[in-house]
Amino acid sequence: MLAWVLTPVIMLGGVNAGLYYTAPDLFTVDLAKGPYTEANNLELTRVYARAITLYKQVIERFPASEYAILSRIGIANSSIGLGRPQDALEHYTELIAEFGDDPNFKKYRYTVLEKMSGLYRDAGDNEKFQEVFASLKKQYPDSSAVREGSIYLEQVQAGSGGGAAELPADFPFAIADADFVVPQRANVGEDMEIRVVVKPVKGKTPDFSLMTTLGLYKGFNVVSITPVPRSTTEYWGKRAWSYPSIDQPLEVKAIFNAKKAGKYTFDLDLESNFNITELGLSREITVE
Repeated sequence: MLAWVLTPVIMLGGVNAGLYYTAPDLFTVDLAKGPYTEANNLELTRVYARAITLYKQVIERFPASEYAILSRIGIANSSIGLGRPQDALEHYTELIAEFGDDPNFKKYRYTVLEKMSGLYRDAGDNEKFQEVFASLKKQYPDSSAVREGSIYLEQVQAGSGGGAAELPADFPFAIADADFVVPQRANVGEDMEIRVVVKPVKGKTPDFSLMTTLGLYKGFNVVSITPVPRSTTEYWGKRAWSYPSIDQPLEVKAIFNAKKAGKYTFDLDLESNFNITELGLSREITVE
């Protein structure tokens, strides 16, 4: 009977010994989780500057924790929120260079590469975009980032031939070059008007979206768009102004306010039934 009682005591001691040696690692992770969660909540509620401060504290206090990696990703994400895409790219690039194919980084690599591809796409840096896209395609061939990236590259290739784009034979819309009016120059703080006239080719068109260059909005704020779009969303590196079907010409006027000096490109495409058609309409704008 005594032997039976002693046996579980010895076994219990063995379990406790195991817990003793593993407890420090588990305890470190638990300590890092609290401040990381606080920082992440700030990021999610768009308090980006404060989030970055807390993320840095997590990295300094718990450099060996997995939450340190997540905090570095959080700093990059928050940099995007603060309108500092170049800072974000530097952070993402450092993560890829430092961890490479490290198995512990595998579950975060896709998110980092996806963010990088989006930033390069939005900046119009197609060379860098294709470098990141190649990695995504090799490692994550069936991912949404690869599907969207393929569509974007098709658009780039379609628009690189120069001259007017070749529209599908049954394309139900018409936008003449003269009906896409964009000023060539603007001054910081100055409003400018952009005008687009969309015409039905025959009868009633499907619903559609005017696809505008996402990078344009880094230099301009939208003051007004008339008629007001049914919705405004961002995807495939474009900002879409969505409208219902038309059977008469529709004139869209947008007032933009220039906020940052630089050169900007306004490419206009049209989406309908989940297909984007390259119109071959592009304007350069210089803000001084």
